[in-house]
Amino acid sequence: MTRVASCILFTTFLITSCGGSNDSDSASLNESTSTSNFEALVNADKDLYDVSTTRILEADGEGRGLTAHDLVREFGGAEPIESPDLYPTNHPGAPHIYEGLDDAVGDHFVFVIHRDEDRDRDRLDITDRQRNEIKTYAGSESAVKGFEDETMVFRWKFRINSQMAVSTRFSHFFQLKAVGGLDSQPVITITGNERSSEDGMEIRHSAATEDTVLERISWSDVTGEWLEVYCRAHFSDNGDFRFILRRMHDDKILFDIDESELDLWRGESSEHFVRPKWGIYRSLADADNLRSNEEDVRFANFRVEKVLPK
Repeated sequence: MTRVASCILFTTFLITSCGGSNDSDSASLNESTSTSNFEALVNADKDLYDVSTTRILEADGEGRGLTAHDLVREFGGAEPIESPDLYPTNHPGAPHIYEGLDDAVGDHFVFVIHRDEDRDRDRLDITDRQRNEIKTYAGSESAVKGFEDETMVFRWKFRINSQMAVSTRFSHFFQLKAVGGLDSQPVITITGNERSSEDGMEIRHSAATEDTVLERISWSDVTGEWLEVYCRAHFSDNGDFRFILRRMHDDKILFDIDESELDLWRGESSEHFVRPKWGIYRSLADADNLRSNEEDVRFANFRVEKVLPK
């Protein structure tokens, strides 16, 4: 039985097995566990830690202030962008990271991808995937990199366009990715894919070479919606992982993950670290399942903190 299935069974047991409950009690319990609560859950977690450093990445408005690329560089260093925008041979003339504005979050960043035109950076030899991402890297300051036994909190908002399609392979929108050691697989991903003919979004943990789905929900629950994320990770061989995601328009909690003794470290020296990556990174191995239309994912209000237990 998968992790997802066991979680569903537990929820069903909780709702139906409380002594003395009736239909209205069950409905009330189901509502209270699935909606609202985001700030309460986040504040309960924040109460366990003191913040030592904070770094923020905010859009400042299209045509005002810095460009989207320069804002990302202020946050991540000189080379934090892996986008077709940077490579003259990779879909030139079409902007892939820029700023947008809407009523829900205000100024934000827009990441776009094109199935038939975009590639993976400037790699002419890679034809089975494409990427449009921002990241931290070796040249970034220590405040935005996670070293062994450190705890970090990542917060942001994002919106996947309502018609975006996923395939039987991967479409990643966030990764915690090791740099150094056993770093071929991401440690944590938010990914969209098709499993058993059903499209979904899942939170995935990779222990070096083996993937585990921590939780999974329907793709229709997240597309076309602004989502807000709280993600805390303690980077060790027996790490802790807290992940909360809400749908903003109705405040519904879509993911509520609290894992301990999870392998969140791949490094082999004090110079190795784990970094965040945001954007669109997807496989083209099942391209027929992807739309040829331009797809976009919008991001806002990035916040990265290093925290210490109280």
